[in-house]
Amino acid sequence: MTKLLMLCLSASLLAAACATKKKNETTEADCPPKACTMEFRTVGVIFKDNTGDTLLVKNFSVKIKGSNKELPSAASESPQPENPYYLVANDGDKSALNIEGDTLLISATHPTTNKLKTTEMVVSGGRCECHINKMSGEQTIVFD
Repeated sequence: MTKLLMLCLSASLLAAACATKKKNETTEADCPPKACTMEFRTVGVIFKDNTGDTLLVKNFSVKIKGSNKELPSAASESPQPENPYYLVANDGDKSALNIEGDTLLISATHPTTNKLKTTEMVVSGGRCECHINKMSGEQTIVFD
């Protein structure tokens, strides 16, 4: 009888733990209703040298200033050699960004001089927001 009671108690605890985990995994269930568009926003940059030529840079990275956390979408795509547009953030990153805006550190290395260039861009998001929004920062980054 004690073994049966222990088995039932263990099963109940396991079921409760699974239910709690599923509840914590919900991402937007507690967000207020909001009408969102179907667009998918992206923010990106291009790099140029001091003569205005577009560069295919090395070691491109995007990190949230302060936490040093990398945004996953920034590393997910390789730019096309004929059109090197570097993705900084997209709507997939909105839950990693604050509604007030986060300062992102965008870094890359010049392909021939190996000079490191870092600049800042502010992008807002938020788990309950529809889209990310670029608040400040340049789309074209020029190596001196």
